[in-house]
Amino acid sequence: MTPASELIRLRQEVRESRADISLQYSGLLRELDFGRRFGESVRRHPLGWIGGAVSAGLLATLFGIGAGRKSPPTVAAAPAAGSSSVPARAAWIAGTLEAGRILYPLLRPLIGELLGKAARSGLAKR
Repeated sequence: MTPASELIRLRQEVRESRADISLQYSGLLRELDFGRRFGESVRRHPLGWIGGAVSAGLLATLFGIGAGRKSPPTVAAAPAAGSSSVPARAAWIAGTLEAGRILYPLLRPLIGELLGKAARSGLAKR
């Protein structure tokens, strides 16, 4: 092999290596774009995400996560015998509303798209 042909071969190898590294780097960046991947996952499986968020909110409500620990009520501040279910219902409602507040920004584009499709199909029937 002549030195010129060896140099040409080496340059070609370097070009191929650079192209391969560039391709791998762009693939790595795509895999590490968690915001995009999360958005795609929510678009592909919206009911799973909604169900998971509602379940997490309800579990958090049941176990008092995020509400802060309060001291146990004293005997004088204890609720009446018949009204013990009211705070439990209020906690469930508050947990559901909190889950909705957290999920709304994520699901807003999906809800808009679903409503738009429903409106278009309704107008197409007329």
